[in-house]
Amino acid sequence: MTITESARERLQVLLGRAASSSTGFRYRGHVGTCRGSTPLLYPAEKAGEGEKDVVCNGIQFFVPERFRELFDVVTLDFDDAPLFRRGLYLTWPHGTAACGCQCHD
Repeated sequence: MTITESARERLQVLLGRAASSSTGFRYRGHVGTCRGSTPLLYPAEKAGEGEKDVVCNGIQFFVPERFRELFDVVTLDFDDAPLFRRGLYLTWPHGTAACGCQCHD
């Protein structure tokens, strides 16, 4: 995963607000398509069963095996623009089968 500087800063703020035992984020998938999806991230202390510990740009993620291929190609960014604010969002190259959507035949 590639994490932009603005996304890294936002994740650090969110982790600071989480329980003191949280060391990273559990990735539970995403909502949307490869053109821009909202990641489902939850503060967590450690990897659970069937999850891999992945560190990207200093941020720790706990990723289920079924999302490992996707994690290799996605970019996580943060948009805090005053109008149409998207927050944290994922994008990945079109033409990859990792997303499973039909938007890039």
